[in-house]
Amino acid sequence: MSTGLEGLPALGIRRCAVEDAASSTRLEAVCVSCGDDLVVVVGGGERYHVGAAALAISIPSLKDPATRTSSSSLVSVPGHKEEDLARDGSLALSRALERNVVMTVGIHDDGITKERIRGYVELFGRLVDEIARDQRR
Repeated sequence: MSTGLEGLPALGIRRCAVEDAASSTRLEAVCVSCGDDLVVVVGGGERYHVGAAALAISIPSLKDPATRTSSSSLVSVPGHKEEDLARDGSLALSRALERNVVMTVGIHDDGITKERIRGYVELFGRLVDEIARDQRR
């Protein structure tokens, strides 16, 4: 039986994770290379979900076509707070890798404190750095 997918290149799927043992917080990402583009799904906390999704595109600068710039679009689920993470993470990866990047982020932690939020934000930055390093290999 034909699926219609014969002859297409395989998707490159990789996982990355970072953890803070002191607070027992962890963030995970599944990264899917789709040709020249990258899709990243980030989850953490008690229940993974999609709280926000961002698309960052890497394009030649209008002022200097020899350099690249990035632009982003964002969609979020009402009441969720992951917009900044999705936008900033997709832009950082798009700039670092010079690729188009879609990133979804969903972190759920009941009764979260401001201190724990700061911890997740720090972990998220570490995760984005790890993804960039991993994708350059």
